[in-house]
Amino acid sequence: MHRHQGVGRAEAEFDREASGYDRAATQTMPGYDELHQTLVWGIPFSPTRKFRVLELGIGTGTLSMRLLARYSHAELVGVDLSKRMIALSKTKTRRYRERVALVQGDLSDFPTDAPYDAVVSSLAIHHLENAEKWALFRKIRKALAPGGYFGDADDHLPEDPVFDSRFGQVAQELMGSAQPGALQKAWHEHERFDHPCTLSDELVHLEKAGFAHVDVPWRFFGQAVVWAYR
Repeated sequence: MHRHQGVGRAEAEFDREASGYDRAATQTMPGYDELHQTLVWGIPFSPTRKFRVLELGIGTGTLSMRLLARYSHAELVGVDLSKRMIALSKTKTRRYRERVALVQGDLSDFPTDAPYDAVVSSLAIHHLENAEKWALFRKIRKALAPGGYFGDADDHLPEDPVFDSRFGQVAQELMGSAQPGALQKAWHEHERFDHPCTLSDELVHLEKAGFAHVDVPWRFFGQAVVWAYR
């Protein structure tokens, strides 16, 4: 797989963050648990049905664990750029290892040997530049079986900076942070090398990609869960 210099820097950064990621996520995101739960709720299948799901940006395996526990016959393919993230995911999902295949690579390089019934991604697609996001949405739509589900939980740019500031103040109170502006700073420091878009832009481009049904069942501060059905 060809990788440009920027991808190499991103891989090194994710490797560096891997060991402390779970702790940092729960300390800086008040809705972290609800975000993952809502993403799983969007899967339109019975818990007893066998289906194939792709997770883009598997990270440390938090979402995978929730999904595999609820859907006892789901088979999951997980993709992540970071070797260390994949290692942590492998450890966390060990009890389900017969139903899990993990692949190191870019989000857009996922296996397409067979259709997926569902594609999910949590806090990962904002690492891509906008043109790459829109191309990924098109590829995901093509990779889904008819009636398939794409669930994306991600960070988004504020539509209005007034609300971004207010959200930061409320989150700080919820999380018990004593340092003014600390959480808002943590949210935005990754924008030095990340590329979040606005939620409205994401919805427009999911519809342009050909998804028949798109909605936002959960939104909290600068994060949102989007459900899109083919």
